[in-house]
Amino acid sequence: MTMKRQGFRGKFEEVIYVRLNAGDDLLRAIWDICKEYDIKTGILLDATGSMQTVRLQRFPHEPRPGNTGIDYVEIPGHLEVSAHGIIGMGWVPDRSVTAPPELMQRRGPSELDTGFGSMAGFVGHQTPYLHCHITVSSPSQTVCGHLMEGSLISKNNWNGDTKVSSHFSVAIAKVSGVILRATWDKDGYYHDIVPA
Repeated sequence: MTMKRQGFRGKFEEVIYVRLNAGDDLLRAIWDICKEYDIKTGILLDATGSMQTVRLQRFPHEPRPGNTGIDYVEIPGHLEVSAHGIIGMGWVPDRSVTAPPELMQRRGPSELDTGFGSMAGFVGHQTPYLHCHITVSSPSQTVCGHLMEGSLISKNNWNGDTKVSSHFSVAIAKVSGVILRATWDKDGYYHDIVPA
């Protein structure tokens, strides 16, 4: 027996384009944009540009015992990146429920931490949430994974001048009629979709 899939109709209200600044943390910048433009649910249509470092999580190259096993990788730049994802709100309906300790540990060399670590990032109840897949290319490799904090926009522009404005841009579609909640409750972690 197949379970009915949860789904609701929504509409694009507007598409917001923002040019980011050199040195911005990509994940935090998108959260800031969501707050500034009151985006509760949306789609990161595109994030394109050059970055000086990217932190991401991905499945490991070699299988590990246990759950899925996740690698936390920091890739130094100069890097070309492209990213897309879904935007919602962090949702913790029962404040007594907390994430397991292994998800609360800091990972990798950065001191930054979302608080919910490997779950694509939200810092708490009713805060912006972004599940973002990012593709990163350097001269020696191309890596795909989930964007994490500590991923910084390049400080040098196309001509190597730090005085020239960044060309790194994001396009975000604001959606109405439906709400995406990245929910953490007694059952675990999942995306809940509800009508607005």
